[in-house]
Amino acid sequence: MKYLHSAIQLIAIAIAIAFTSCSEDDVKPEFSFSITEDIVLASEAGSLSTISFTSELNWQAEVSADWLTISATEGTAGTNAITIMALTENDSDESRIASLILTSEGLSRTITIRQETSDYVHLTQNVYQIDSEGGELNIEFSTSISADKLMIIGNSSWINQDSDSRALTQYTLTLNVDPNPAVQSRVCSLYFVKEESRQQIILATIAIIQEGSTGSESTDYSEDGKVKTLQSATIGNGIPIVLMGDGFIDAEISNGTYDQTMEKAYENLFTEEPFTSLKEYFDVYTVTAVSKNNIFGSGYETAFGCSLEGGGSTLITGESFAVISYTHCVKDIDYDKVLAVVILNTNQYAGTTYYGFTNPDMTDFAIAYCPVIDSLESEHFREVLVHEAVGHGFAKLEDEYAYSNSIPKAEKEQIQNLQSQYGWAQNVDFTDDRSEVLWHQFLENENYGDEGLGIFEGACTYAYGAYRPTENSMMNENNAGFNAPSRKAIYDRVMKDGTDTSPDFDTFVTFDLQTKQSRQRAVSSRTISGGKPFARPRFVGKPLSAK
Repeated sequence: MKYLHSAIQLIAIAIAIAFTSCSEDDVKPEFSFSITEDIVLASEAGSLSTISFTSELNWQAEVSADWLTISATEGTAGTNAITIMALTENDSDESRIASLILTSEGLSRTITIRQETSDYVHLTQNVYQIDSEGGELNIEFSTSISADKLMIIGNSSWINQDSDSRALTQYTLTLNVDPNPAVQSRVCSLYFVKEESRQQIILATIAIIQEGSTGSESTDYSEDGKVKTLQSATIGNGIPIVLMGDGFIDAEISNGTYDQTMEKAYENLFTEEPFTSLKEYFDVYTVTAVSKNNIFGSGYETAFGCSLEGGGSTLITGESFAVISYTHCVKDIDYDKVLAVVILNTNQYAGTTYYGFTNPDMTDFAIAYCPVIDSLESEHFREVLVHEAVGHGFAKLEDEYAYSNSIPKAEKEQIQNLQSQYGWAQNVDFTDDRSEVLWHQFLENENYGDEGLGIFEGACTYAYGAYRPTENSMMNENNAGFNAPSRKAIYDRVMKDGTDTSPDFDTFVTFDLQTKQSRQRAVSSRTISGGKPFARPRFVGKPLSAK
């Protein structure tokens, strides 16, 4: 019986092993999908789609294009789901195709992913130049939008549409340009717009630059480098502001256009509190800069080599060392503390500020570039000049608006370093803790209970991870005054450089309350809407040298 029992056990074990082996061999690496068609993503970056499937065994997944990402690259047997996301917008003329490839134990299944094309306008060029006589101008572009849904809007009355012709997606837009009777050149912007959900979305922009009537080239440079004092400080050490213009030819200097522009810029600078009440702490100068041409663009030369990026961008670049050299025309000033303001002789909507010059330590020197937007009397010209020159250039404030995405770690750390070492960027923070945020004293002070102060996400041009003190301000849509933390940053800089003191919070509050009525009157009198946001100010990180 003993031997019989052992034999039975061995037979049972053998049967179990054989059964197990047969079961594993019978499992096939199959996939069962919830869809039978291609996966279609919208044209926008971030568009998503999820595929569900069942796998009999462990599996792996990959995509064939770098504009895609997936939520999982491997998994186990059972019911699973993968989310596919487009990393970038498809702004091409056609849909783009990629594959999701699933593999399991030698089995491979491919699913096609198609991202739709977005509505687009493609331009053959972004900038057109025409002489003072005007005449016919042909604009060529292609678009995916039907003629009845695409609007072309100009911001100047001296350009009129003559006709347009279309072949498939190709257009030729014919414009008639009036003669330019003025000395200075002028710019018209054409916006290609589609209307969606009662909103107008700008898809592309063209700049049309027309020469002035007297030509565009200087022959007389005798006024170049001459200095004029607009104001001398009556209080404190005298904080220097140096105004100069780019793209002004000799004819515009001799007929008074240059001086008129500088004087208007000087007036605009001191239109917002607390700068208005602190005006007597400043020395203000103009330096005449004679440009060879009064047009910005390829083939033309200006004193500071300014270039406007155009299209949808408001970026201005210039030759920093040329600007620094012209500030040295003004003698006996502290160049480390200069606010250099360069006014461009064009009516384009743009503006950019550069700071972070060293000598050898970090200085307060800054260059703010701003065109004569629309006209000398334009509110946009005033607003943008204050935003760039006073906000960014003088007080080193950050922008309080946002485009999208979270602020990168490296940019956050750079701003925090500037805040801790130099006291810059006091109008933004990276915490929503009311007891820790940089402007917590204002949140706790009853004198500021009616100013809408809080902690609002969206700053430094990023939607997430950076916070601002108010919904709107001069550093947001430009059409409101400086908020309390920004006013304090301006006041602190004036006291530091103008009187060699560092006032405490209560001292600022006493000063600030004296300006409250004038601030409220100024903001309540404005009816114009704010302009479009700008690129962030540029940190230079280079020596302050005129050579």
